[in-house]
Amino acid sequence: MAPRRTLSDSPFDTLQKTFDLLVAGPNPLAFDGTEIDGLPDRKIPLDELMAMLLHPSTEYEVRDAVVNALVAAAKRDSESATIGLAGVLLPGLRCAAYPMAKAFPDQAEDIEAEMLVCFLKAVAEVELPRARIAARLTWLAHNGASRLIRREVAEHAGPGNDPVSSAPRRPWGHPDLVLGRAVRAGVISARDAELIGTTRIGDVDLGELATTQGISYRALRQRRLRAENVLTEWLMGDEYLQFDVVAKVASAPCSSVGDRPRRVRSLDRRPEMRRSTPT
Repeated sequence: MAPRRTLSDSPFDTLQKTFDLLVAGPNPLAFDGTEIDGLPDRKIPLDELMAMLLHPSTEYEVRDAVVNALVAAAKRDSESATIGLAGVLLPGLRCAAYPMAKAFPDQAEDIEAEMLVCFLKAVAEVELPRARIAARLTWLAHNGASRLIRREVAEHAGPGNDPVSSAPRRPWGHPDLVLGRAVRAGVISARDAELIGTTRIGDVDLGELATTQGISYRALRQRRLRAENVLTEWLMGDEYLQFDVVAKVASAPCSSVGDRPRRVRSLDRRPEMRRSTPT
């Protein structure tokens, strides 16, 4: 008999527990490493595979190849393959959910549930092979949850006299995109954005990264702290809010099409244009 879900189990926690059961024991759910160059030539338990994919030494081509293979298995095979895929990508899903859950803590479980629903829909519809497929699936899951939050906020909001939509509560946006915007705006360097992304979003151990780069843990931690302080100040200031307003005005009115990543890419030049305006 399956263990009953406790009140403290969120949808992501339930997924994590199910994933842990599948990768435990003498016959764990595993991936055939012989299929991908750059992986050990053996069966790799999916929890070990996840750690490999998160490590900064793993090439993007290897990550893409593995996730494409996991998605293909989820499309054609059993439910366990789908749980395995979701479990491997769960760290990214958690990071994508964090800004929304922090802004709307009472809706945290609904956010996670909606992200999983949208994630499964994205897996079923995505065309293979695809570059940066993990980021794509995570983005679509995040987008679905953000639409849910916007609908609920609109339903509970009172009537207003101003027809212009207000900006969402911060923090907001996919973490990878926020870091990209900060780099393009000249707030932090690309190197510091990668440091924050790999250790905060990618869940790479800071000590291991320091060892890999040949510097002390304390020095790397201080560098990340300085970058995060600058990033936080920018996110909480009016400049970041103005960036979002400029991006929304430049795009078409809100619609399901407007949530596609290509809309975001078309706005990449906006920060540079705004910086050229005299203050």
